[in-house]
Amino acid sequence: MSHLTLIAHRGEPETWPENSLAGFAGVLAAGARHIETDVQLTRDGVAVLSHDPSLARMTGHDLEIATSDYASMRDLPACEPERFGSRFVDLRLARLEEFVALLQHWPQANAFVEIKPASIEAHGMETVVDRVLQLLEPVLSQCILISFVPEALAYARMQRQLPIGWVVPEWTPANRAHATGLAPQYLFCNRKRLPPPAEPLWPGNWNWVVYTVNEATEIAQFTARGIHMLETNEISKLLADPGVSGAGRD
Repeated sequence: MSHLTLIAHRGEPETWPENSLAGFAGVLAAGARHIETDVQLTRDGVAVLSHDPSLARMTGHDLEIATSDYASMRDLPACEPERFGSRFVDLRLARLEEFVALLQHWPQANAFVEIKPASIEAHGMETVVDRVLQLLEPVLSQCILISFVPEALAYARMQRQLPIGWVVPEWTPANRAHATGLAPQYLFCNRKRLPPPAEPLWPGNWNWVVYTVNEATEIAQFTARGIHMLETNEISKLLADPGVSGAGRD
């Protein structure tokens, strides 16, 4: 497994609330060198780290990020109360600027930064991409921009010379054509959307990234297909597993 690269999916959601600065700091300290986060834009243009368009799951308050001002969410505990109760009640929704500051302390780390479709739909592609690129500028050499929206990635690549990754929504001939035309450095695919093992993966000059893989015993089925980049919710556990030694630290 010497060529295996593990990516900390939203930090380490099995241990910390997802997309929290505490989670990212924890996995980097544990040896992770590749992390992934999600970005949404508030109504007043503040970039925050959230997978969901609503804050219901993270805070217990059903606020739509794209239609709410940052001030309305700034002081809410971002502790995933249904999963963790009050254990992380001191955590707050992270801003992208804070994530950038954390990355500056870990110059050997890389970050996959996903722009979510809900923000693009609410604010417009150029507004969102421009804002994210502006905030990532201090660590742009450490970042790979990813999205389900290929047009956003194409636009980002026109603005900056940075690698991109397309998150494949479905395994279809049309999406294969999209991938070929976009020619991203990375193609992300949910493990449930991959074709059967007998069917080859789409050929191209990209790295396949599969999510989400949490058990060491699951890894071989992907590496056997030539997939050597895996997103996981339990990166600390996998990095500590002797059978996965060295993975993610390349």
